[in-house]
Amino acid sequence: MNDPIQKSVTVPLSPAEAFALFTSKIDTWWPGKTHSVSAYRDKKPKKVTFEDRKNGKIKEITDEGDEQVWGTILAYDPGEYLAFTWHPGKSEDEATVVTVSFKETAEGTQCDLIHGGFDILGDLADAVSTSYLKGWDLVLGSYTAAAKGPVFA
Repeated sequence: MNDPIQKSVTVPLSPAEAFALFTSKIDTWWPGKTHSVSAYRDKKPKKVTFEDRKNGKIKEITDEGDEQVWGTILAYDPGEYLAFTWHPGKSEDEATVVTVSFKETAEGTQCDLIHGGFDILGDLADAVSTSYLKGWDLVLGSYTAAAKGPVFA
């Protein structure tokens, strides 16, 4: 299954708030205990950061203070669109690409995520893309749950 993965959730926030939650507030909702480089060592990251700018990095900071780069921001249009490379625990040479768009709806904001570029992984492409089918469901479920809480006090 090398086709791009497409996921969509609607959150009860404005596009600007939904975008900010996904990016600058990522540490408040990302399920690091199960979806991180630290999780491979049965640990939780100390922090997950998202540098709010094009060419910024998405990073995990371990308890030991080490930084693990998960990806690089390719496009950054607050409240509208986001694109980044994605390679947690792998080299940049093995990066796939994730895009997220934010569209206002009557219920809040529809967030459409597309994750593709798995062909770069060669023989592992099918297994990796298949694992992300369920992985993004869990991650976006955590994001949606956070959006329903007191996100912006």
